[in-house]
Amino acid sequence: MHGTVWSLLPFLVVIPLALFTRQVLPGLVVGLVVGAYMLSPTPFGGIDTALQYILKELAIPDNLRLIVFMYGFGAFVGLVRITGGVSGFAHLMEEKIRSGRGAFIVTWLSSLLTFMAPDFRIITVGPVMKQVFSRLEVPVNKVAFVIDATATPLCAIMPLGTVFIGYSIGLLSTVSRHQGVVTPPYNLFLLSIPFNFFSLAMLAFALFYSFRKSDKVQAKEPISQPMESLAKIRALGSAQLAYAETSMELAIHPPMYKRKRNMNRESEAYPDPIELVAQKVTPNALNLIVPLVLLLSLTLFYTWWDGHLHSSSLLGALIQANAAKAMLEALLTTLMISFIWYAFQEQPLQRTLFGFLQGGNEMMAVNVLLVFVWAVSAISTDLGFVTYTEQTVGRLVPAAFIAPAFFVLGCLLSYVIGSSFGTWGILLPLGFSLATTEHAALPLIAGAVFASGTFGGFVSPLSDNTVAMATVMKIPVMDYAKLKLRLGLMVAAACTVLYGLVGWFYRGV
Repeated sequence: MHGTVWSLLPFLVVIPLALFTRQVLPGLVVGLVVGAYMLSPTPFGGIDTALQYILKELAIPDNLRLIVFMYGFGAFVGLVRITGGVSGFAHLMEEKIRSGRGAFIVTWLSSLLTFMAPDFRIITVGPVMKQVFSRLEVPVNKVAFVIDATATPLCAIMPLGTVFIGYSIGLLSTVSRHQGVVTPPYNLFLLSIPFNFFSLAMLAFALFYSFRKSDKVQAKEPISQPMESLAKIRALGSAQLAYAETSMELAIHPPMYKRKRNMNRESEAYPDPIELVAQKVTPNALNLIVPLVLLLSLTLFYTWWDGHLHSSSLLGALIQANAAKAMLEALLTTLMISFIWYAFQEQPLQRTLFGFLQGGNEMMAVNVLLVFVWAVSAISTDLGFVTYTEQTVGRLVPAAFIAPAFFVLGCLLSYVIGSSFGTWGILLPLGFSLATTEHAALPLIAGAVFASGTFGGFVSPLSDNTVAMATVMKIPVMDYAKLKLRLGLMVAAACTVLYGLVGWFYRGV
């Protein structure tokens, strides 16, 4: 069975189940169990083997470090929200805007402080800019698209300080270990950024779209219209939203996870506890700005410090450093200093601890997904998945076609499941296996996979970002999703051609 067509079975189980359930986790669980029973075909041997693989992956220091980082990053976001940093930043933006062009400039500049996670940016910036653009008579669909385009696509290519980079490095580390790739995962991520064509092209298109001349709205929306609260936005049901805008429910971090309700049920309200507490706190933009600047500064410092013994130059030190370790150290230091910062403001310790724990708990869904991705990748490797692809599939697929093929496949998969993270977790092991077999450029393949997941996370009507933005802007979700799909397909088509052209000429790492 080792190195035969059966070694593909775990992945062949994961993808159809993900498409059928429109959720990634059930497919990963079943794929892991199937692979475990292939290795231990006894009544209880498969379950025991599956647990052993989970525990084995959790025991790897880099994996455990990533789990802590993801929890800590969620805790960091929870802190800046519950202490009034987000609401303070929103008020600060609204006071500085006087014209439509100025509003779009502020919208783009705000990404410098809200790039940490897509849903964080949408819920922070969206409600404020809706009120501002309504006063300036700018079409609401255009506003929603620009904010959305500076959320997921931007977050996917930021080299530090985002929830995406931690997840991406974790995946790259796992697949590199299984494929015997010696390039450090963080370096691979940096090298893949220029090849995330969809993110880069969408940002360029959104910049053009922002400042082109367009007609004003026909009827001015009343300024006094009440703004949708975050608690209400998160309380609405996302599964029903595709059919009725008034019944949506947004799940908390990360963007790809959502609670789907039976279409015949009435939506249930689940207010966001952090938002309920934050509404009673005096807004203070510094409670967002200071911790974020501190986090970014410390990340650069710790990265340099970790690599400065291996290289005398700044760039060399950053390349030689263990970036995942440095990011975790910077995050933990930032959290400790932030608690002191909030204590000097006489923020109650009970409140900040609540925000810390609640925010961290919101990232546990991502951590669970990561663990199962690691386990499925490991069990597929032990079944001879790499050997089989080298002997068969790799010979049938020219190296130049790997990037465009994975980009198209990933776009279809991510659109159906509405998940960037899920698409990356499924396709990255497959892509690296083919790339190492055919000696294709790993940064190009990684960039194509990351770009394909970004496509679905951005345009899919099942993506929480699409649902959140439509709810904030009070527009029908399917109308908005169609707009994003129409524009997104144009960009994706150009990217597919570009991947094909680059694949013929580029033979990098």
